[in-house]
Amino acid sequence: MTSRPTLLILVVLTLVAACAIQGVAQELKHYPPNPGILQDVSGPLSPTTRFWASENGKQFLLHSSNPGALGLLHWFHPEAVSQYPQEPLRKAPPAGPAHGVSKPPVTVTGCGTTTGTVMNLEPATDAVTQYGPMVDFILSELGSGLDLVAEYGFDARYDEGIFDSVDAMYVHRDPTQSCWGGTDFEMGDPPIADPFQSGLTLAGAGGGRLVADPNPAHKQFILADLRYDGYTSGVGLRRIPTTNLESTTTCPAGTLTLTQEATCAGSNGIIVFASQDNYADSVAMAQDPRTSGTGAGDIYLVSVSVRELRTVILISACKATFASMSDCSSPLILSGSLNNGLPSVAVVGGGPNAGTIAVTFGSRETDSLQSVICTPGGAPNPPNCGSAVLVYTDDNVYTEVTGNPGLELVTWPQIAARTDSDGQTLFVVWSDCAVETILPTCVQAQIVMATATALSPPVWTFHHVTGSQGQHLLPNVTYDAGQGIINLSYYTTGADLYKNRSLMAMNQISPGSTTVNSTVYVNTSPDSPQGNGDAYDDYTAGDYVGLAAHGGTSSGSSRLYIGFTSNARPGTYSGITNTQADNDILRVTY
Repeated sequence: MTSRPTLLILVVLTLVAACAIQGVAQELKHYPPNPGILQDVSGPLSPTTRFWASENGKQFLLHSSNPGALGLLHWFHPEAVSQYPQEPLRKAPPAGPAHGVSKPPVTVTGCGTTTGTVMNLEPATDAVTQYGPMVDFILSELGSGLDLVAEYGFDARYDEGIFDSVDAMYVHRDPTQSCWGGTDFEMGDPPIADPFQSGLTLAGAGGGRLVADPNPAHKQFILADLRYDGYTSGVGLRRIPTTNLESTTTCPAGTLTLTQEATCAGSNGIIVFASQDNYADSVAMAQDPRTSGTGAGDIYLVSVSVRELRTVILISACKATFASMSDCSSPLILSGSLNNGLPSVAVVGGGPNAGTIAVTFGSRETDSLQSVICTPGGAPNPPNCGSAVLVYTDDNVYTEVTGNPGLELVTWPQIAARTDSDGQTLFVVWSDCAVETILPTCVQAQIVMATATALSPPVWTFHHVTGSQGQHLLPNVTYDAGQGIINLSYYTTGADLYKNRSLMAMNQISPGSTTVNSTVYVNTSPDSPQGNGDAYDDYTAGDYVGLAAHGGTSSGSSRLYIGFTSNARPGTYSGITNTQADNDILRVTY
């Protein structure tokens, strides 16, 4: 028989254990803690910034042969600056053609519906990691049915000094190939002058975003990314004319040297949200597609300004033909509280509210998604923005605590704006956990969505998108104005027997509807992220999906490009074959 004191002790211990379990469960529902020098920052940070602040990020930078790594060390690991440089883990390839790549280049053909088509030109021997390509294109720019396509994403060849930015741009511009061929080229995004320190420049530090601007008056591609040097942080903004990208003289074939990429990229690069106190994070970008009206063609940059106990969302409007910071508005703080992050932005392209800007962002403290509606002021005037409105409180939001090392990424909600006959509908998609658990794992991640038709203020409705078994991860959403169709795409393991190998899936939403149509698997050969044999497996800032859709008004005239990370291509490491992570692309015609 158990004595009364012993029984009391057992009851107390049981209650303590139950509270501990509940505490663990509650902690797992929140965004993961921020590492290193940013551990006291309240807002949810992007995986890119969290990586730089981590011990893995410090080792990456200390052993990098790229001199730009020193600037990142100043910001994220000031105690380690005196330890730089250390013996590189990988040395740049020997001198030779195409910036020293003397090994045979990768050969790709067709549109790659089996696994996807590799966009980077890196040889498969001793390959390093590419991650998270954003994608956009100009429809039929190269001729009828032939698109000018570009991806922009993380490339670890920065570590070897091949690129002078962490993000690299991959361009298909061969009119003889229906998808892409041997005249493609790739390059880094050159440093941009420091607005505070004469003679210094800020190198790209990841988090890249890409927008194609088809307006004949200034046909171009617009790039944005995080920027750092030893003194200043901000968001780099660059525009590159399509005439540059299509010229084999201005932008030669192959992997461009640092001198060649400076010529190809041009001189239209500026630093937005520049600060010598705050860390820039989580870039989002959208362009007003209109050709007339207040704000027509304006570019909207949204980013997070990070410091201890003060993490806020900023927005700035820039002219489509920006040449200096005088073409951009002063930063405007969107978030009312100080613990937000991971923003996304979209612009209503038509209808009675054309030009309206919609921004979403996540709250770490409340596990909620917030939205702000702005009206255009016409750059360089700032937009006029309202107060934050709750989209949805999701206390089971998908975070990096998945139990699956190859898929450890924080969900980043994405927004698109559809033009309707009587107004517009806003669509936001993200991942959460369909099954709550006290364990550090999400046994079934699902895609969820919120929609709103009103703007003043928006009233949001929650929807489930996926419900099948397996993991459904990292969705993105885009609007095809030609046919009025919303497209969303994501990684899914639902079709795999063991539910651990992923395919790329897509769903469409018809004009005037908020009902998600049936799932389509875009490729056919499943991919296992854990099989990645690259040297930078610990870099988990990357597998986000890039998405772009444009076309005409008739069925069959539209194309959707999906940029994603694939581990399907085998590489050779010290004579041993293993898979590697590449920036890939898929094309869907509908």
